[in-house]
Amino acid sequence: MPADKEGILTPHAASPEALLAQLRTDPQSGLSDAEAAERLKAHGPNSLPEPPPQSELLRFLRQFTSPLVLVLLAAAVVATVVGFTQKGEQTSLLGRFADALAIVSIVLLNAVLGYVQERRAETALAALRRLSVPNARVLRGGELKQIAADSLVPGDIIALEAGDAIPADARLLRSSNVSIDESTLTGESAPVAKDALRALPAETALADQSTMVFLGTTLVRGTAQALVIHTGADTELGKIGTLLAGVAEQDAPLEQNLERFGKQILWLCLVASAILLGWGFLRGGRPWHLLLLEAVSFAVAAIPEGLPAITTIALALGTQRMARRGVIIRRLAAVESLGALNVICTDKTGTLTQNQMTVRAIYAGGMRYQVTGEGYAPKGGLLTETGEAIASGALPEPAQALLRSGALCNNAQLTPNEQDWRMVGDPTEGALLTVAGKGGIQQAEVMAAYPRLRELPFDSDRKRMTVVVRAADGSTMAHVKGSIDGLLPLCDQILAPEGSRPLLDSDRAAILAEAERMAKAALRVLALADGSNPPDGSEEQALTFLGLVGMLDPPRSGVREAIATCREAGIAVVMITGDHAGTAQAIAEEIGLSRPGDEVLTGADLAHLDENELRARVPRVRIFARTTAEQKLRIVRAFKSIGQIVAMTGDGVNDAPALREAHVGVAMGKGGTDVARQAAGVVITDDNFATIVSGVREGRAIYRNIQKFIYYLLSSNAALTLAVFVAAFHPHCLPLTPLMILCINLVTNGLPALALGVDPPDTDQMKEPPRSAAAGLFRLYDYLGIAFAGLAMGVPAVALYYWPWHATPITPEWSRAMAFAVLGFGPLFHAWNCRSPELSLFLQRPIIRWTLVGACLLSAGIHLVSAALPGLRTVFHTYPLALTDWFIIVALSAVNIPAVEVAKAIGRKLRRGHAEQPTSR
Repeated sequence: MPADKEGILTPHAASPEALLAQLRTDPQSGLSDAEAAERLKAHGPNSLPEPPPQSELLRFLRQFTSPLVLVLLAAAVVATVVGFTQKGEQTSLLGRFADALAIVSIVLLNAVLGYVQERRAETALAALRRLSVPNARVLRGGELKQIAADSLVPGDIIALEAGDAIPADARLLRSSNVSIDESTLTGESAPVAKDALRALPAETALADQSTMVFLGTTLVRGTAQALVIHTGADTELGKIGTLLAGVAEQDAPLEQNLERFGKQILWLCLVASAILLGWGFLRGGRPWHLLLLEAVSFAVAAIPEGLPAITTIALALGTQRMARRGVIIRRLAAVESLGALNVICTDKTGTLTQNQMTVRAIYAGGMRYQVTGEGYAPKGGLLTETGEAIASGALPEPAQALLRSGALCNNAQLTPNEQDWRMVGDPTEGALLTVAGKGGIQQAEVMAAYPRLRELPFDSDRKRMTVVVRAADGSTMAHVKGSIDGLLPLCDQILAPEGSRPLLDSDRAAILAEAERMAKAALRVLALADGSNPPDGSEEQALTFLGLVGMLDPPRSGVREAIATCREAGIAVVMITGDHAGTAQAIAEEIGLSRPGDEVLTGADLAHLDENELRARVPRVRIFARTTAEQKLRIVRAFKSIGQIVAMTGDGVNDAPALREAHVGVAMGKGGTDVARQAAGVVITDDNFATIVSGVREGRAIYRNIQKFIYYLLSSNAALTLAVFVAAFHPHCLPLTPLMILCINLVTNGLPALALGVDPPDTDQMKEPPRSAAAGLFRLYDYLGIAFAGLAMGVPAVALYYWPWHATPITPEWSRAMAFAVLGFGPLFHAWNCRSPELSLFLQRPIIRWTLVGACLLSAGIHLVSAALPGLRTVFHTYPLALTDWFIIVALSAVNIPAVEVAKAIGRKLRRGHAEQPTSR
């Protein structure tokens, strides 16, 4: 007999007797209290392990590990040293340390923003623990006791009834009519029948282990007794928790690009600052602390200090727009990642489908009927095969008898809810109640008219369920439902439009052909029959065949259109489900997900593929069926390994590791589990796959807007860097102070950058292919545009150091104040260029964006105050300017608009020459 890694016999394949002997458990009395206590010490409590608490201090300190932040901290130290060296000068305390205080304030602001955004409690494992029930009924010392579920140990014998949550992984010892809802663990859409006596091979997949019950699932029908095999972290649910804990959160492409950009800026600062210091010492004649101040000024000029804060704010504003569309963003980085997706791996049950069994077709009296309406709300009706509506109460007698029998042979309950209908019980029986209501037959009425006398529950051997009821005239009637192969041989009559008649061989052939036709359409086929005045023990003999019903879990509204939109946008949609391949393929074909030539892989197929083989095949596969949580994780990793930006959608516990592994985890907020929602970065409030398309559209718009304001900030920083670098080589020049540069970077440039970050989406964004995962933030000619724009703004400021604009002799203080003003006002004009690095300012629509107008006017006012207000001159080291000076400032600041327009025109011509089409960004 095969054994698992702990030496326990393979539980789903071993006999109950062998397992009882292996675990030293008496089947009549269970474990003694003393033995259970010993085992509890050895195995630990039946609960999932808690992760160690994370230090909030360490979380905050991590915000200071970025290369850009380290450069700024070094600059703050140098600025502080320079402030102490100026102690004897005629400068106020605030004036001496203003640079250092400003730099430290910016570093702290960015750290606080990062800390607040990152401080997300790791509640996925806590949600897993909440799936464990607080109590369990266990046989201890010959008595059935109710104990805390965390006290269960391997070898305990537990009793289970309908409605119970399973408290541990256990092998069934006895079962009666048992069905388990395992959708949160395996993805199986319908309750799974369980049988303690079934013989299974050792290699049986998790979803097919019908002799086992698992922690976190629910008994929806029947009663059982089971032997606990695994508890706590050793359960299947615990293994998923271990997988989840071992999966690190993924950096978004934007985060990766910004990290690379930060390292590039770091090296630029180090090299250029070394050049400046070396030149200063070689040239001589200037105090060392002023040389250090020049190096600090260059570092501050090169680093876009406002970038982290503005990026965070722009993403947050985007999340507000997305929330109005039903897309809740738990992690800001997921906003940008949505726009970069080129693969969406989606669960089927509850995501593409409604997770509500629905009757689609009826066959009764030799006639076919279509059923409209979906879900458990009895809205809709029945149509003839040609599509003609059938009035309520006008159904032929065979169809009425079929629906009435389905409502009587039923233990589910269907009641109106505030927004929809609430179904309690087996989904198949809920579907029968719903279709009966559509045909005008209400369960409460027929049950009152035909009170139940007895029931023969469903079991896996008979494959049917029978109830016996009494009619008003005192006669009795048996109503039977079950599989076609188990029920049809018991019938010798058929209910035809003219009444009951003998069942002929031609009738049997027609019924089997109809059942096969329904099955090929991925419908779950159920047969119904009745019998008059059955004696005890003969309820399932000499039956009259009533007909067939075909049901499925229907696709969600709008899913087909959403998948078509994804295909147009260059996004591949891949179904990963725990359901059967045939059911998955039929749904995929109905919603347009599967096309000729697409491959289907099952979990058994995946088990025989190594990582290289899987990596080679995933681009051609559109359906993965009968998959486990580990296999879902492998699939996501395989797509990532070939350079894809991957989203994973799901709602079950089994989806959680893959949700976290993906670049974007998308959980269902309405019907999903806490585990899935906490592991994901995005939650869809309406559980509709179509809503993801809205999120992708917004994500693409947000990424473009981020590109716009980063383009804008880098251009402005290029101008500042040029001015600081050139000024260092001017023998009689006063360079811009770090505080001046910070004022431009954060205050003056910050508001226009935010305005660029809130542009609405373009209408044709979803017609463009996703950007390459390997691509950086910008293309080569974008960097050329940034450099050119920096020259267009920086050269006029540099010219002020060398050109005699003023009638009186130029002073260093005047030159620095003029350069400060030009470098502050120039970006306000340049912001209009940045709405599109390619399209002309005059071709953009609308040509006036009022949010940008307001931002530029407010920034101009702030900069004017900092440059001209007498009270701030000692802080900013500015100089009083005349009215004519301000005319010169405005003229020089506006030079970048015509210069950039000429550069855009040249760029468009060159790209047309290379057969490239310009796109608006």
